Amino acid sequence: MKSIAAIAAALAVAGVVAIGARADGSPYAPGLVYGASGVKAPNGAVRYVTLSTPRSTIVAAIRVRSGLVVRSRILRGFYGVPLVAFDNSTGGVSADGRTLVVASYGPYPGTTGTTSFVSLNTKTLTKLRKINLPGSWAFDAISPDGSRMYLIEYLAAGQSPHYRVRSFDLSTGKLDPDAVVDRREDEVLMRGQPVTRRMSQNGRWAYTLYARRSNPPFVHALDTVEREAYCIDLPLHLKQLEQMGLRLRLGRDGALQVRNGQATVAVVDMEKLEARTG
Repeated sequence: MKSIAAIAAALAVAGVVAIGARADGSPYAPGLVYGASGVKAPNGAVRYVTLSTPRSTIVAAIRVRSGLVVRSRILRGFYGVPLVAFDNSTGGVSADGRTLVVASYGPYPGTTGTTSFVSLNTKTLTKLRKINLPGSWAFDAISPDGSRMYLIEYLAAGQSPHYRVRSFDLSTGKLDPDAVVDRREDEVLMRGQPVTRRMSQNGRWAYTLYARRSNPPFVHALDTVEREAYCIDLPLHLKQLEQMGLRLRLGRDGALQVRNGQATVAVVDMEKLEARTG
């Protein structure tokens, strides 16, 4: 087993530039992370990172405490650990710890090109499936057993991008033709910027707080098992820049708290699917 420093040194000797821990944004999504930050396994013992080379990507599993690389794999092309919100929240590992998803950048919405994703077995880092989708996409979430991946399909970019959530079956390789929407509402397209993310302890629910330019922020609650979603408006009158400073926390009672610094400014009741001021 080699340390990440040893791998970086070996790459340097080989004339390859290993990119340090950093996040790259895109014109339409939070982006990808390259380097030592990566994404942690559910048990917190291992983190998965990607290192770029001129023609490929090294995916490595590194022990958090010792920094030892326990396994690695080279993928053709350029992939990173997906960011799921602008506070640098990362995703890509299923709650059972068995599946890892890495992603590429896609084309600017409205232009030609494809976005690629690769699912890997975390025990061996062998490739399970490679997905190429025409258009502009970003990783959003994965079901606890790693059988289903959720993606954001971007149709327009800007301060109020237009997008929709889609479901992809990793076992069959098929994209669900229908968007995952809140059945209580008529709109299929969503608008807003993903600010922060919290996952339920069992990995089933993905809670994302979105900031909006002309409306209050909302929480997008995605049930990754049942393929259902709920959009819950927050009773907060804040400008979009102020909304970008909000954070989510799961309380001991299971309530989803919306925090502004040290203060709880709203609480989301997931049973009633409504929010109240904190």
